[in-house]
Amino acid sequence: MITYKLTYFDKILLKRILASLFDILFCIFLIILVWILLNLIGFFTFGIIENAEPFIVPVILIAYYSFSLGGKHGLTIGMNLLSINLLNNKNQNLDSKELLIYNFLFFLVTPVGIILLISAVFPLTNKERKCLQDYIFKTKFIMTD
Repeated sequence: MITYKLTYFDKILLKRILASLFDILFCIFLIILVWILLNLIGFFTFGIIENAEPFIVPVILIAYYSFSLGGKHGLTIGMNLLSINLLNNKNQNLDSKELLIYNFLFFLVTPVGIILLISAVFPLTNKERKCLQDYIFKTKFIMTD
């Protein structure tokens, strides 16, 4: 029987997946909370504020990822819990403009990649276990243990 020992990059990929799940759950919690608050406010404003409901999801996702990654430490809650960090090709945290472009690439590449199975297969076929948006934007993840 052949045993497979996880490499450094395998561990990072697993931590990235778990961190993304934590971040998605946190964003869903924020979306539900804001939706409830908008409906309460909408009740008192006779439904005027309900026109803002279609903007809840994109605004929360962009704000969460831009402000958490663009913050002082450059980490989302999931990345902080699992001790991983996102760096550019100069080994520095991404600045605000880079983060906005990276997040746009992430939300553009991931749905298309899931449909075509590229997002699931591509990290498994390269040695460093990088995702497509990491190659496009020249970023890397490291463990900060």
